[in-house]
Amino acid sequence: MTVHSSRRAAVAAVAAVGAIAVGLREFRRLLAPPRKPTPYDDLLAKINDRDDAAELGKYVIASMPHFNAGSAADVVRARLKNKTLSELLVREASTGRMVEVGGWIVPESLALVCALAAGA
Repeated sequence: MTVHSSRRAAVAAVAAVGAIAVGLREFRRLLAPPRKPTPYDDLLAKINDRDDAAELGKYVIASMPHFNAGSAADVVRARLKNKTLSELLVREASTGRMVEVGGWIVPESLALVCALAAGA
């Protein structure tokens, strides 16, 4: 075997393993029970992975003993207005509106949405 063909085989193997991993993750999501509707589904639909957001959200809720989901949702909805969530998060990051959550520094609105995911 030449060096080029062994590299190709290695790249193909890595790609195959990656594809299998993604496929298994998506298959697991298909088997998961459907989520109950929440009053915050309009906001939760804007995030890519609700389960990961919920993990971070647990830290947000733990750091905010008086967390109120309704108030947090109102704040995020008011900030969003005619923006996408990505635009809002970039704006918050550029203006320094950041918070520390579980060792991560994240935009404030992302922390609030993650907390909503954890409480939903």
